[in-house]
Amino acid sequence: MTTDTSNRSVLLIGASQRILDDSVAALCDIGYTAQATSDFFSDITGRFDVTHIDLVSLGGQVPPDRKDELKQQIGAINPRVIVLDSLAGIPGLIASQVQEAFTADRQDPAQAPAYTPGDRSIRLTLQDPAAVKVTVWWRTSIVPPDPKSDSLVLLDDRLASGHHTIPVPDHVFLPPRRSPNSPNPPQAVFASVQVEGAIYNFSIAAGQ
Repeated sequence: MTTDTSNRSVLLIGASQRILDDSVAALCDIGYTAQATSDFFSDITGRFDVTHIDLVSLGGQVPPDRKDELKQQIGAINPRVIVLDSLAGIPGLIASQVQEAFTADRQDPAQAPAYTPGDRSIRLTLQDPAAVKVTVWWRTSIVPPDPKSDSLVLLDDRLASGHHTIPVPDHVFLPPRRSPNSPNPPQAVFASVQVEGAIYNFSIAAGQ
């Protein structure tokens, strides 16, 4: 269950240097050429050769106006570049999103997984037998400056064709540790589902 990573170059732009470093390491481990910067207000197109970058991932802490500027500036130099808004500052999830972006043509809407909040499960339908891997990701702490996270592989097996239900354990929905007096938004959990060469990443809201 691998994807072609040959000659793929990735630039990560975000706020947490630790998360960026871990994400670069995760991408390099699976064969990508990756670099990153937390100085997102600097001259990105002057500092990096965006002509030869295949994908740019923008972190959630990059302000929306700055994201728009970067998309315009980078796109003007390299119209073929893929610009990706990361779901969360979780290194493994960022790497999975990058893989998904490069293999989007392998996705099959008929096999796209979905989360059902009633029984807290991920459901998918396979037209044919397939190798399937399901991973969930969640934040364990969002104390600045470096949020922490964890992950759990729910399934890594070859499944028969038909309908499948993969329960998500309750403990992944526990609220993350926060700074004193910080707001307490609902916990967010994310899932990565790989069906053969197709990858699907999506968020799960605990309050659903």
